[in-house]
Amino acid sequence: MGRDSAQNEKNNIIAAVTLDHHKVSCGNSFVVEAKNEDEQKQIMLDIAKAVKGDVTKTSNGIYLILKG
Repeated sequence: MGRDSAQNEKNNIIAAVTLDHHKVSCGNSFVVEAKNEDEQKQIMLDIAKAVKGDVTKTSNGIYLILKG
């Protein structure tokens, strides 16, 4: 047991919000480069709210905005 329909869901990366020292390529998604962490967080919140997306932060500090 333990497997449910949630594993069948597919999330698409809508955007990646990075700082200038990150090098990111997201295929069909767009990448937004912020000047500092405060701006990065605000941009992430604005985009996530606009697209009603979910957000995850990677271990290196990049925010990914996902939409199922």
